[in-house]
Amino acid sequence: MNIIKKVLPVLGIIITALLTITFRTIPKGKTWNNYNILYVKTNTMPASFESIMKQNGINEYVSLQNQHIPIMLVRNSIEETLLKINISSAENKYLYDRQNYFYDSKGEYSLFYIPDFYEKKIDAAVQDLTKAGAQAGIDSTLSYLWLIPIVVLVLTVILTIFSKNKLFFLITAILPCVYTFCNAFYASAISVIILLLSLFILSNIYKRKGALNRFIAGNILVLIATGISIVAAFSVSLLSGIFYIIIIAGTTCAVLTAFSIDKKVTSRYEFQPVMIRSAKRVSVYGGKSNIVLPVMLTAVVVIIAYFVLGSFHIAGSSNKDNILLPGKTEVSDKKLPLLEDYYKWNWNVRTAPYKSLNNNGEYDDEHVVYPQFVEEDGIITQKNLNMYYNQSFKKDVYDSIEELDFYSIESVIKDQGNDFLAGYTKAASYNVNIFSIIMMIMCFCMLLFIYFSAIIRKGGKR
Repeated sequence: MNIIKKVLPVLGIIITALLTITFRTIPKGKTWNNYNILYVKTNTMPASFESIMKQNGINEYVSLQNQHIPIMLVRNSIEETLLKINISSAENKYLYDRQNYFYDSKGEYSLFYIPDFYEKKIDAAVQDLTKAGAQAGIDSTLSYLWLIPIVVLVLTVILTIFSKNKLFFLITAILPCVYTFCNAFYASAISVIILLLSLFILSNIYKRKGALNRFIAGNILVLIATGISIVAAFSVSLLSGIFYIIIIAGTTCAVLTAFSIDKKVTSRYEFQPVMIRSAKRVSVYGGKSNIVLPVMLTAVVVIIAYFVLGSFHIAGSSNKDNILLPGKTEVSDKKLPLLEDYYKWNWNVRTAPYKSLNNNGEYDDEHVVYPQFVEEDGIITQKNLNMYYNQSFKKDVYDSIEELDFYSIESVIKDQGNDFLAGYTKAASYNVNIFSIIMMIMCFCMLLFIYFSAIIRKGGKR
């Protein structure tokens, strides 16, 4: 039975480590939400492009070749007829501007928007295109945030130095470090830092009488912070949160293993040392709260600063050919139309037959009145209908994008959100959601509060 108790925790550690490494997640820079851009130099485009894409299982993508007029009109209606007649007029400038989304800033590369569900197949397609003589690449690349695990590793080494029971802390801190290396995200790293604080406290008191009670009841703030760290891990992604829970379970196994190792080592001593002072009568920070807590706060500040100074971009995640591609920017480029331009173009197409050529009709830029003849009880009567360029009209146009019978660039733009501004950029952005930002700030505030609480208590009794 004792052997089973010793073996099971070790198995728990091994299984946790293997699962974490196997299902590791690497931050990925992306120019577009839900899409990857495949770019191919136009003068190297192979004639077999479509067949190469199909051979690699990529059957659906947005390209210039599969674009049509993005509006659903009644066949042979007056709106459709006028659109065909005036297709080259300035009012239809939108149709030509939207083509800019399919070229880089210099017009040298043709762009294809590949849905994310083909993500694992794109690299193979690029290799086949290259073999066919094309100069091709993708906008997004895996980019590992090395500073994050390095900060956590350095912090672990520092905490090991100041820990009263160095071997115990080192054994229990292994899995959290593995988690950080396999999930190098800002919020995940800060979650691990809080977990390391809990393990550091436990390592300093675990041999003393009343250690468990002191750890739970005497460190409510730390336990609350640990709870917040779990939420912070989930703010990154569901998978990161689940594996953080698994890491906590694996770390519990590590704690039991450390107990067993310590017990086995001390059992060889002829004299069994007993701690005189109970856990209540010593500092949980090993008398080094004035050093340990500022170091932990510094680690969190470094990670947050890395996030802020990076301006939401991963260093080195831009496309390898260093070309400027359409993407989300702070300032919109007039060459790349937005949904508002699409709404206005729709408005012009739908109202063109009812606008007076003499500019004296009953309409303005946002309101059109036109007659409609209906038959009621065998009598044809005229009714005036009103069209308004308002939020209701825009919503109808927005919803109708999904009804288009081809893979439209409008559907790609729609997926970027209402705040999307298009311009040319060479840096693929790693988007951190607002929830993760809030949780990082909360974790920092909790550690800051713990620090001030320790100062007020003068670091506890020593």
